[in-house]
Amino acid sequence: MPELNARVDAALAEDGPLASAWPGWRIQPAQRRMALAVADTLEQGGALLAQLQTGGGKTLAYLVPLLLSGTRAVVATSTHVLQHQLAASELPRLAQALGRPVQVGVLKGRGRYVCLQRLREAVQRGPRPGELPRHARMRELLVWAQSSRDGDVDEQPRLTSDPTMRAAITSTSESCLRQACPSLADCHVERARRRAGDADVVVINHHVWLSELRAQRHGRTAGVPRSDTLVFDEAHALHELARQWHTTRTDFAAIARFWADLGELAQGPMRGAAPWAGLALQGGRALRALSMSLHGAAPREGLQAWPLADALVARELGIALQWAHRALAAAEGGDARLGALRERAVAIAEVLQGVLSAAGDQPTWLEWRDNQRWAMVRPGPHASEAAARELATGVDWGARSVVHTSATLGDEPGLRWHGDALGLVPSAVAWRVLPSEPDTPVGGAAWHVPPDLPDPADPAHGEALARCVAHWAERVGGQVLVLTTTRRAADRIAAALLTTLPPSWRVQHATGESGRQGWLALRDETPTVVVASGAFWRGVDVPGNRLRLVVVDKLPFVPPDDPWLQRRLDRARASGLDAFDAVQVTDVAMALRQAAGRLIRGPDDRGLFVVGDVRLRQRAYAPRLLAAMANWRWLEDDASVQAWLDEMALTRASTTGHPCV
Repeated sequence: MPELNARVDAALAEDGPLASAWPGWRIQPAQRRMALAVADTLEQGGALLAQLQTGGGKTLAYLVPLLLSGTRAVVATSTHVLQHQLAASELPRLAQALGRPVQVGVLKGRGRYVCLQRLREAVQRGPRPGELPRHARMRELLVWAQSSRDGDVDEQPRLTSDPTMRAAITSTSESCLRQACPSLADCHVERARRRAGDADVVVINHHVWLSELRAQRHGRTAGVPRSDTLVFDEAHALHELARQWHTTRTDFAAIARFWADLGELAQGPMRGAAPWAGLALQGGRALRALSMSLHGAAPREGLQAWPLADALVARELGIALQWAHRALAAAEGGDARLGALRERAVAIAEVLQGVLSAAGDQPTWLEWRDNQRWAMVRPGPHASEAAARELATGVDWGARSVVHTSATLGDEPGLRWHGDALGLVPSAVAWRVLPSEPDTPVGGAAWHVPPDLPDPADPAHGEALARCVAHWAERVGGQVLVLTTTRRAADRIAAALLTTLPPSWRVQHATGESGRQGWLALRDETPTVVVASGAFWRGVDVPGNRLRLVVVDKLPFVPPDDPWLQRRLDRARASGLDAFDAVQVTDVAMALRQAAGRLIRGPDDRGLFVVGDVRLRQRAYAPRLLAAMANWRWLEDDASVQAWLDEMALTRASTTGHPCV
């Protein structure tokens, strides 16, 4: 047995240091198998795909060999919550148990750090009419920021919870002045990067990794230090980043920030060099007009063909950008911000040009959520195998060993689905593959598909499902999570629950900034139903078996006109596969596993998982999806659901006696 494998095996033994440090702890067989596979990868180099079921202990399985190897490493995970958990709890605790001191660094995106230069300028300008309270908060923030070690805006939620405030006091890669910044010596972003450069293990999130790759394209860095080992925890979350990596895009927020920053020139040393306020006003009006036009034309949420009717409105925004660019070019040299603003105007205009041309082999797509959350997306010049390998492994970044781990990398032995979702062909990376062993039965977990619900396409579906949720929620006494495929469905179900549940119940609609409050609500004693969509399918972890019921409104099939989906389907057909089964059905199976993972986080957890979609009982693809939940107990009808809840002792006194539909 190689040396590192032997050390890992000894650490995981029944008489090893972990068992001594944590009485009652025992290694699980699949967990040990993964730890030894990671050790092999660290010693031999290369890339590993390691799938371990939810609650199987993936984090320990890669951290033990990582710490015992002494290698410098970057660990990327999917959310800031998991990033904090790794850096502040799991890494120090495990290092202490192993007797291996480790210096841990944390690197977040620059939008998480206060920008001293922007904050100082805002305070020096003084309050605008009607903004005296906001200016007072900024002065208070400046006092804190100048003495803070980290400058992390999350440390001051009372002062920074307003999104417009955060945008005003943080920088982006486009607005940062870099070496020309007068506050460079005190910059919190640069300080975080220096600390990361000195650390043994640096914990980042996936978006920081994407920022690093983008910065490298322009000869810069986002501060991620080159290391021997790169680990992607929750690697399935990279799939959404792949869309961004293979496209060029600009969104409402970026355009709005541009006009706001241009308007700020009217109050600084460049005031009078051009009619900045008027230019910003013209651009802001054009942006709002485009948003309103899109609101009427966008048929649904998600990625879709750009509504051609909006090309004329988009042209007005293009004209405003042209005028702004000319003014910036004429005044350039008097302020370091002008060159950066010119670059931002060009970047927005390049994507906007795709709308105005409305033709060619690279059309622009609309990614729509609502009036203030939409993006223009174009297939980029980097949608290639080389770009996909760069995202998955870093290629030229310098890591000798790369590990991807998750509970959902695929449902076949080669885990091909994960590579496909990243844009890779099977031969692109020489993966060593560690698929899941057959899932062990989860005795405390059951699932159900209500047989009498309307079809998801029926307008009555949302209200009917809400009645079911209310029925089950009252039986379990709270706490309940409802996951929907769209925000519109979340709105409908949340509204129906408010009128169906007793007044003492809390219905939390978790979207955007309210998401964190939703998860916190599940942790107290007030009976609560949280209704959420989007990233919340995979981003919540409620410890201690507080969550008793998770309901999915319908099967999360991606709309068939999604351009990224079409690219993947074409690749599957070219490989001789059944594209619908290999891509779309597998996507749904993995999404269901992720959703179920919100409920069952460990072997002792218990609860009920419901999919409110009768297609799981009717369609030819149903058996394939049913297999994704094969180790959970199947409940056929509402009577068996109620009996099971009573059997599992999850119910308090029953408050209703009617069936759910």
